[in-house]
Amino acid sequence: MPSHATERQPAEHMPPRTGEANRAVNIFEIEINGPLPALPTAGEARLLIRDNGRPVAFEPVHIPQGGWYGADLQAVIGRVVDDAGPSSEPAAGSRAVRKLPTVSVVVTTCKAHQGVIRVLDCLRRQSRVPHEVIVVDNRPATSHVRDFLRAEGRDDVRLVQEHRPGVALARNAGLAAARSDIVTFTDDDVILDERWIEAIQDAFVDDQVACVTGLVLPSQLETRSQLLFEEYGGFAKGFRRRIFDLGVHRDPSPLYPYAAGIFGTGANSSFRTDVMRSLGGFDSTLGTGTTRGGEDLDMFLTIITNGHVLIYEPAAIIHHQHHRTMRQLRRQLFNYGAGLSAMLTTRCLRRPSEAVQMLRRAGAGLRYLLSPRSDKNKHKGRQFPLHLTLLELAGFAWGPVTAVWILLRGGIRRT
Repeated sequence: MPSHATERQPAEHMPPRTGEANRAVNIFEIEINGPLPALPTAGEARLLIRDNGRPVAFEPVHIPQGGWYGADLQAVIGRVVDDAGPSSEPAAGSRAVRKLPTVSVVVTTCKAHQGVIRVLDCLRRQSRVPHEVIVVDNRPATSHVRDFLRAEGRDDVRLVQEHRPGVALARNAGLAAARSDIVTFTDDDVILDERWIEAIQDAFVDDQVACVTGLVLPSQLETRSQLLFEEYGGFAKGFRRRIFDLGVHRDPSPLYPYAAGIFGTGANSSFRTDVMRSLGGFDSTLGTGTTRGGEDLDMFLTIITNGHVLIYEPAAIIHHQHHRTMRQLRRQLFNYGAGLSAMLTTRCLRRPSEAVQMLRRAGAGLRYLLSPRSDKNKHKGRQFPLHLTLLELAGFAWGPVTAVWILLRGGIRRT
């Protein structure tokens, strides 16, 4: 089985802080339809295996002393590919098909830094370039983003300023400015695969698809916190293309559709622009800067519960720079718990019919959160720090308090 490998270099290197153990794991990308590579570097590694560009697996391996060459590597790749199985579900159904839609990419940021330029450079290198690129500055009074883009000569992007803090508000500002069929959201700390836009456009040719999410992999695994985040579950939702709706494409989980984490993440999410506007965009009472998160999960649920189709397309790949320090990871996991419960609380208060559905799923939800054998927790090893799990649960308990306080201040009705 021929293949080709390249070693993924970190987006930007930062030395670990004091007390942050450096346990670097090399990441290699292997195309199984190219020349067979050599992997001479011994130690822990992850293999991103592709088949004609499409991701098949992100496999943890141990490369022995002397490395892997020829038949040894071929055997490993063959086993992984065989175990991976089919990479997609059948098509959503016999529906109207459109021509390739135009795409507006929205990049949100709140400071001037090279990460923004890196994302913009990735967009220039796409196999299909987007119709427009919009940078939303969510801290214009202090960020200096306008001057930074001018100094970098980036007059090929549109700058939108949103003075009110919050990622949901920033994304909604990008939605309001978008002039394309599809609006795609990403962040300023990622590397975009060169076929990212292509994969998104291809998923939207089905007229019934209102949302497409994609695969998010780490750009580097250099510190303990980055490795623990992957052990926690990371952002990846698998390597099989999946379709979600309220009809035949329902997930078998008893929590469906309220285990919203199965759908994807906001840093790699795309929406049919007219549908998203008709649904009111992201809920501005949720998200970083307000309830610590949950605005993307809420939007995915809104898409599904309003009868639309959501596709998870792993061929739409981005590589995310995970937090490097344990302090950042602790805050992140607390925020995840708070954002999830704040989102569920908000939906309960605004939609009583959904509150009944969530109540019926309460037992399954508790098992999902607490059981070590649940899909959420089963990948955590015995050495996974208990305090990280407890911090997420503490956040989950805190989220409803934050949500109720914000809703009482602004009124229950969504604005």
